[in-house]
Amino acid sequence: MYSQYSEKAMVDHMPRRYDSTVRAEAATQNRERLICAAQGLFVRQGWTTTTMSQVATTAGLARPTVYLHFDTKLDLLIACIDSSLSEIPVRERPDYQAMGTGALAQRVAIAGRWLRSAHQRSAAIQRVLDDAGVSTPEAARARTEMEQRRHEEFANACQLVLGTVPPAAFVDEVWALGSRAMWFKLSERGWSPEEWEVWFVRMILNAVHALDYAGGRVSSP
Repeated sequence: MYSQYSEKAMVDHMPRRYDSTVRAEAATQNRERLICAAQGLFVRQGWTTTTMSQVATTAGLARPTVYLHFDTKLDLLIACIDSSLSEIPVRERPDYQAMGTGALAQRVAIAGRWLRSAHQRSAAIQRVLDDAGVSTPEAARARTEMEQRRHEEFANACQLVLGTVPPAAFVDEVWALGSRAMWFKLSERGWSPEEWEVWFVRMILNAVHALDYAGGRVSSP
């Protein structure tokens, strides 16, 4: 009796587990399709023109499906930004940690290469949030929070590269030089990503030398 009951219970529950797994997989795939569609539309059309209906149509899904995953267009945009970033926390990435090893010039070069790659992955979609913040208060708040975290990461990267806690003014200078705004200004002037990287590395080395001259000695292994 017990054996028969156990087999029946297993049969009863297996379809439910299977159905649940299939539904979860379908939901994950739909979410990925929506993010992919939205990212393309946001980058091509901008914040104002892109609508949730367009995203649904481009993804080949019904409009209500969009709202099953994202309450607002801003939520969808932030998901697009998140998807453009590394799944590994930035400070745990080997290419990020490499900024703390080698001679100073090598560290700065690694930092320039790392930031160039980051801009190539995510600057275009993050620029949409910059534009959204002009007209949408919630987007402006989200942008402020992201920029604060970005500044904190720049401070940590500067400490890795210099081998010591950097002055606040130095962090601000590097943060401004490495901004999306500067990336796009030079790109619009016809600069390639490689040219931007060479320029950024040169500017940071100049800033380090200026810091030395001002008496804020840094390590130079």
